[in-house]
Amino acid sequence: MATDWLERIASRPFLIALGGAFTLAACSTQPAYQHPLIATASAWSNATPTANATAPLAVPVTAGDRWWTQLHDPAINDLTAVALADNPTLAEAAANIDEARATLAEAGAQRLPSISATGSASRSLTANPLALGGASFGAGSSGGSSSLMENSASIGPSLSWEIDLWGRLRETAQAARDRLDASNAEAREARLSLAAQIADGVLSLRACNYSESVRDQDLASRQTELDLMRKRLAYGNVAPVDMADAETNLASAQTDRISQEETCARRADALATLSGRDPNEVLQLVSRNGTDNFMPVPPRMQPQLPASVLLEHPSVVSAEREAAARWSEIGVARAERLPQIDLSALLSGNWLSAAGSTLTYEAWSAGLSLSAPLFDGGAGAAKVRGAQASYRAAVANLRLTVRTASQNVEDALAAQQSAEQRVVTSQQAVNSGLFTLRANEARWRAGSITLFDLEDARRQFNSAQESAIAAARDRAQAWVGLVQATGSAPSTPTDTSENNAG
Repeated sequence: MATDWLERIASRPFLIALGGAFTLAACSTQPAYQHPLIATASAWSNATPTANATAPLAVPVTAGDRWWTQLHDPAINDLTAVALADNPTLAEAAANIDEARATLAEAGAQRLPSISATGSASRSLTANPLALGGASFGAGSSGGSSSLMENSASIGPSLSWEIDLWGRLRETAQAARDRLDASNAEAREARLSLAAQIADGVLSLRACNYSESVRDQDLASRQTELDLMRKRLAYGNVAPVDMADAETNLASAQTDRISQEETCARRADALATLSGRDPNEVLQLVSRNGTDNFMPVPPRMQPQLPASVLLEHPSVVSAEREAAARWSEIGVARAERLPQIDLSALLSGNWLSAAGSTLTYEAWSAGLSLSAPLFDGGAGAAKVRGAQASYRAAVANLRLTVRTASQNVEDALAAQQSAEQRVVTSQQAVNSGLFTLRANEARWRAGSITLFDLEDARRQFNSAQESAIAAARDRAQAWVGLVQATGSAPSTPTDTSENNAG
């Protein structure tokens, strides 16, 4: 019996008529979204066309790119891999994507009919009208019974559907889709930022460790000078004030060395926080190359034109998608002020059993309901104005994001140009300082100069070394900063024969 009933339901003409309702075309209360016009420069002001003429053109970084491996630094590679595998910031970004995807699915489901099943069953005892002429009431008697036992049941589907005449549901789904795109861009930016922070932190920690070793050499030189000063004071060859000056210089150098050690510890802690590794493991990993003065030489790259770089940067994409979502919400607010039409339908199969007989029948109903706001005290108009203001704020934020991204690129290019020049000049100073130190060592062994002169030359050489490693660090960090600022990196890994500087 149930199978026959389902077949009869499927053949009902009103269900066929309901299918035609899906072909209704929704009207639109909102013009199509257009990208806001954003002014960009025609070229980068701080770019060096001559130097970058042969450099490979940078391409946008995608989620699977491992651009940091082009630095050929094992510490950066290992720590970045660990951080990307388990990082709270990336986990939050992934959760935001899942939430946006669920919101989109919910918004899309609202555009479809909602079908649910309803059913009921009841059992009742009522007086038998045929026995009211004087017979006593008693349940369960046969023949001329004074009561009637009745069993009833019904089951069937019900349908409800909001006909999206004005595009309210369509615009809601579009806003959810735009916010999903924005969440994906934010996740891409978070991944780019995390990798850049790891690379920058490793470079800073390695330079800090190198500075510690250089300052240890400086402390040894100053200690030697102080010991010699004390011997000369014992023989009366120097005044006490000269020895006091030497002691002051040594104490100041020791103070700087202590501060430098704290700085290195803080940088190791920062890397440990980003990667989730123990600070001691981080220190061992950074020093694994055997020499603390190792500094990777970044590959050369040429950023694309400002319009291409800025429009594809994750932060700009996220801001633009948010503006698009708020544009759709204006249409939602406008549609909510217009009449709403809902279609509903009910089909049920019914069974009724009473007085020893059973009755089976079907019932259905279908109709449209209309609701329209007549007076809301201006709430609907205020909501539209609020949505329009929210869109203007999103556009303003987009323009600010573009300007900030442009400034970051220009700053990164300026830093790169400065670092490249300082690498050359600081290396010249190292070469000259080393030559002077070797010459003074020979002169001191020959008795031509004093030990004070020799140690002064040694300290100048140490200072030149510290400046050279700082310049090499800045060059690598400027490359990392340029990748982060442009959201792009060289299309193919570029090997270099130069392994360290300083």
